[in-house]
Amino acid sequence: MSSNIRYLLGIDGGGTKTEFLLTDLSGNEVRRLFLGNSNPVNKGIENTFSVLREGITEICKNADISKTSVFAGIAGSKSGDNQKLICDFLSGFGFCSFACGSDIDLALEVALKGENGTAVIMGTGIVAYSRFGETLHRAGGYGYMIDKGGSGFHFGSDALNSAFRYIDCKDGSEMILKLIEKKLGKKLESSVSEIYSGGPSYVASFAPVVFEAHKLGDSVATEIIDRNASEAAKIINDARKVLSFSDEKIVICGGLCKQKDILTPYLMKHIEGDVTLTFLDEAMVNGAITLAKRLCENA
Repeated sequence: MSSNIRYLLGIDGGGTKTEFLLTDLSGNEVRRLFLGNSNPVNKGIENTFSVLREGITEICKNADISKTSVFAGIAGSKSGDNQKLICDFLSGFGFCSFACGSDIDLALEVALKGENGTAVIMGTGIVAYSRFGETLHRAGGYGYMIDKGGSGFHFGSDALNSAFRYIDCKDGSEMILKLIEKKLGKKLESSVSEIYSGGPSYVASFAPVVFEAHKLGDSVATEIIDRNASEAAKIINDARKVLSFSDEKIVICGGLCKQKDILTPYLMKHIEGDVTLTFLDEAMVNGAITLAKRLCENA
């Protein structure tokens, strides 16, 4: 390890929030910071640069950047040339070592810790990666216009659809409508432009309404959970098929982990084979810290 390195900076960038964590070389927290969406697919690469610039400037203001190793795991970085653009952007700060990858790199590091298995991110979006030795296989993760369910966006979109259907013809869920309007503090009909301007992360913010309605006995909410669990399981099963897994662990990461007690039986109903399903309690940004440390060990 280079003797010049004093700090590790991990960045976990997603479609709803971006977490920055600065630690010393032993992993002791120096500072932590949360900012908004940094996914370049959702809001463009310039927004990614803006969020990273603000976060890095703020979290490193009392640290020597030239003695800092950073790893940024950014959702959407694998699309097009985003990874190269982000790496080029990071090169301008003067870090002693730096690298950019995807949020799935963080999930694999934290969830599987070098073992075989499947890591699944169920956040604003959804993606699954299975690992067998050095071989990785991805399924899903193509964004809200292509993936068909299992993400925070899809739970939120289904909730909004059900609420509008109730307004139109009483065919959706009155309870979901009431919970959404309670969250909005106004009538849903007056919020259409706000929903579209807010984008996928704003739509995903309505996902908790589905689980709240389910707890209150709403059958439409239960149907939404089952449909999305089925779509998530398809992605998980597809990730595992190519590597011919029989039984292995599956680790769920991301914001929907908060709903693990409700999600578990629905996911298990649709996932093929004899599997162990766990939900990650550890912050994914810790995976970025591990990867930042690995960078400086190889420096």
